[in-house]
Amino acid sequence: MQNDKARDFLWLVLKIGGGVSLLLGLIFAGLLFYVTHEKRKWDSLTDTHDLKQRATKMGEGYVADRANGALVIGLTQRGKRAVLGFGKVGATSPEVSDGHTLFEIGSVSKVLTAITLARLELDGKVKLTDTLRALLPERVALVKELEPVTLLHLATHTAGLPRLPGNLDISAANLANPYVKYRAEELYQYLASAKVNNPPGKLVDYSNVGFALLGHVLSLKAEKPYEELVREAVLGPLGLTNTTIGLTDGQRARLTAGHSPKGEVVPGWDFDVFAPAGGFHSDATDMLAFIEANLAPSDSSVGQALASVQRRRNVGEAGELPLGWQREVTLQGGLEIYWHNGGTGGYVCFIGLLRAQRLGVVVLSNYGDAMAGKFDVDRIGMDLLKLGSKVSLE
Repeated sequence: MQNDKARDFLWLVLKIGGGVSLLLGLIFAGLLFYVTHEKRKWDSLTDTHDLKQRATKMGEGYVADRANGALVIGLTQRGKRAVLGFGKVGATSPEVSDGHTLFEIGSVSKVLTAITLARLELDGKVKLTDTLRALLPERVALVKELEPVTLLHLATHTAGLPRLPGNLDISAANLANPYVKYRAEELYQYLASAKVNNPPGKLVDYSNVGFALLGHVLSLKAEKPYEELVREAVLGPLGLTNTTIGLTDGQRARLTAGHSPKGEVVPGWDFDVFAPAGGFHSDATDMLAFIEANLAPSDSSVGQALASVQRRRNVGEAGELPLGWQREVTLQGGLEIYWHNGGTGGYVCFIGLLRAQRLGVVVLSNYGDAMAGKFDVDRIGMDLLKLGSKVSLE
């Protein structure tokens, strides 16, 4: 009924106002009003020294709408930290979520994969210009459109690959754990007949299969399992002991149960060849340490890799892009935000940083909001970054 009323109203606007031109004008005017309003809000911000309290209010509002929801917000600002936990680790647990509560972090894994690429490049083991044809075994057939795809294309989502491979089983029976049965052989079968969306370097087209492929070829080149490779290249040097794919018994006890958007407990996701696109778990303590290392990269090998992935590279028509990270320059104050989110069946998360302001945010949730197109966690993360550019923790 509401859709019918909306359609009737739109038709009336078009009929009275002269058609598409008026509609576009109204849309533009509305957008201009929104942008102007948001900019004025940001311009009027003063340092009220209550960023922690504002974050607390956001977190309380989030879990209030989610039965058995667990949320952790981590903030780092000019060398100071705050970790705020909301909700219980489990429905029957008395423990409140905290900086050591583990969550699936989904596509934030892609940033770790990109840093591993940068580390291997700095060590002289690969080049960003290396092609898939040169990196994959000779027995693996490639459609001709993929032969010139490089590591740079894969790491910037400009390879032209779709989000998911055509031979991934997304039937109802497999949706609860969609990647567990997808192995290297299935990936090779897909590459032999893949239909690409664009020529490499033309457009940014976010691709999970592209990052699965990136991590796989890096693993082949290093002759090490993917998780071991990432641990040696990134996690170990940064001391991220709770950022892991495989869980110990102790870590599993600290893993909060995942929930569907409707609040039903759901199983975790397991990954084989798709692990580079979304296989890691982590906690707020590790993610804050990771963000802090990115805010001020050291001269060490891993520090140089962290700086390397943030550096934008010309990828052709797609423009200048970082590796792995998403980059956004806000209309409010021209803030340069490096960020990534992640979503699995029972979890969503967000990490982001502002280098100039020495500010970082991590938000971890045990609700699979992304499966329902809900981005409340992203909104919390982005709002805290914008607020934190002017408002101190305390």
